[in-house]
Amino acid sequence: MIRLFFDWFSFVGGCSFKYSKNISVFFKWTRHVASLHVIVYLSLLNVNAQDTIKSIDLGEISIIDSSINNDFSTKQSGSLINRGTIEKIESSSVGDIAKFVAGVTLKDYGGIGGLKTISVRGLGSQNTAVIYDGVSVSDQASGQIDLSKFSTNNISQVNLANGQKFSLLQPARALASANVFFIETLKPEFDSLENIKLAIKSTYGSFNYLNFGLNTAIKLNKIWTSCLDLDITNTLGNYPYTLRYGYNDNDSTSKERRKNSDYFAFRGEWNAFAAWKNKTDLKLKAYYFYSDRGLPGSTTLYYQNSKQRLWDESFFLQGVFTHHFSNKLSFRNHSKANYSMVHYLDPNVFNISGKQDDKYFQKEYYTNNVVMYRLGKNFSTSITNDLVYNTMTSSQAFNAMPKRFTSLSGLVASYNNNKFELNANLLHTFSSDNSIFNTSPIFNNHFSPFLSIGYTFKETLTISVFYKDVFRMPTFNDLYFNIISPPTLRPEKAEQFNLHLAFAKDFGIYHSTFLNISIDAYHNNVKDKLVAIPNKNLFIWSMINFGKIEINGLDFQSSIRFYLPYSLDVTLRGTYSLQMARDKSDILSTKYNNQIPYTPLHSGSLLLSIIHPFAELSYSVTFVGDRYVLIENIERNRLKPYQDHTIMVSKTFELKKHRFNIGLSCLNLLGKQYEVVRYYPMPLRQFRINLKMNLK
Repeated sequence: MIRLFFDWFSFVGGCSFKYSKNISVFFKWTRHVASLHVIVYLSLLNVNAQDTIKSIDLGEISIIDSSINNDFSTKQSGSLINRGTIEKIESSSVGDIAKFVAGVTLKDYGGIGGLKTISVRGLGSQNTAVIYDGVSVSDQASGQIDLSKFSTNNISQVNLANGQKFSLLQPARALASANVFFIETLKPEFDSLENIKLAIKSTYGSFNYLNFGLNTAIKLNKIWTSCLDLDITNTLGNYPYTLRYGYNDNDSTSKERRKNSDYFAFRGEWNAFAAWKNKTDLKLKAYYFYSDRGLPGSTTLYYQNSKQRLWDESFFLQGVFTHHFSNKLSFRNHSKANYSMVHYLDPNVFNISGKQDDKYFQKEYYTNNVVMYRLGKNFSTSITNDLVYNTMTSSQAFNAMPKRFTSLSGLVASYNNNKFELNANLLHTFSSDNSIFNTSPIFNNHFSPFLSIGYTFKETLTISVFYKDVFRMPTFNDLYFNIISPPTLRPEKAEQFNLHLAFAKDFGIYHSTFLNISIDAYHNNVKDKLVAIPNKNLFIWSMINFGKIEINGLDFQSSIRFYLPYSLDVTLRGTYSLQMARDKSDILSTKYNNQIPYTPLHSGSLLLSIIHPFAELSYSVTFVGDRYVLIENIERNRLKPYQDHTIMVSKTFELKKHRFNIGLSCLNLLGKQYEVVRYYPMPLRQFRINLKMNLK
């Protein structure tokens, strides 16, 4: 078994050397780390070999860390995708999973290395907070979080909460955004005779795509557990596409291949878990991400020779500490220190140096303290406070050196008697901005209320409503990007109204049939929306506050699981979203009542899974309707609708108590060319083979 492990590792390494000059350094380091864990594994095997007590294999049980997870209430508007569903979706990153969440619009700039950001209910990616294992992921420069940085190899679930999650022990940042996207990783659990777990995954596919993942977990003692997760992705990204020389179907075309689209990424993550007497628990995380990618640019007329490069590096340390003083009083601290660097190079710029070579450095120091107190059997309250300090420096000439201090303070109350549930909070935001352009600090204050009321009828039908006020500060890029003097921008404000209906029932037909249905109707008002417009030319843009946007929509999601004869386990999951996001700024304007850019009127997904003891089959499709790339809803600005079909077949078997899985998948099954973002074509049909080993 150990020899098989090293043979597999060597094969992956050989493939990687072929396609990237960067991977050799990372792969050697990874190999040493893996070898160290294997040595520990062998030593533990020897210890266990001397144990003459007969053992019984109880199987593997995964329990999500209690310090970051709360049950997802049926009265909560949102969507949850668990580990079982994630494994049925062919994905390279969390961004691929987000496409199956109702109300989410994914922006994808093409290929494995393309930036992947989400917008929920037409509010923009900056209005969606991303929480990774209880602590927020932030980017004060752009306000957008690239979900391609998070692999699905160690993800237990993703959870979108519209408005916010009903939890009393959460940071204030989770209360400040219009929507919250939670990403939670697996916590290993051991039986009484286990001390170590080892899982390996490798994927090879079209266009020289390679992914290798390694996960090891060690039970150090009764208190501490340590887990290491490594992930390497590499591809040339040279997929074919059709270049159109115009907007009409009868215009000239040519067959081309995507150039300068190579991508290499390394992600390393270490987690440590500790628990003392069910009163205190601690989770520590160290995360490192590095990527080197080519930027192929847009496929505008005759332009295919981009040589732009982008290097991205992120490192953070975070911890979540929880202590329960009693059944009534609890305390939690979230802390984080973050460093990130973005390096952009364009060697074909006509300036004095003959190139554009910019580096941007960000630092963040963050801490949150929250205290919860139960006043009775059904009523609880908490006080939460975030303190955040952000800085950004740059190598470019217009370096404003901005600094921002933010304090978020929230008073939260909750009443829940199982049938009736009320959640409310009042959040205060204070911020102070400094830069070399500011003669004195710029202060902002705002109070944001939230109220949700829900009721469950006969344990099957739930109805709830919520209202939320949202306040968003301009990002550093909005204020200071490549300009001599900063603009005067007002914070963006939004109001959310939501009606949520949910139905869940176990029909008990042939081993049981489970049905879940939820429908959400919502209305959002956005004032002083921050948008970019051309200034002197298409290469110099300015940020302005843009009037008023009204968004009305409907989210529908359902899932049904039933069992059939011949040991067939069938699950069907579907989503549909209707988003009418209209510009209401000026009734006299020709753009009045037009759909805002890149927001489809219709979108949805379907996932079918069939499990049999012999093999598993999953089929998925996502569809997106017409979108417009600019606020003017004319034919020239229209992006055509598309469907993306994927099919996957896998087989699991055991050999000497070790579990193996082999899977074959086909992405974009119909081989249709489509664009999520104009002039950034997505890959055509591609094939992948997945190999997994779980060693005991």
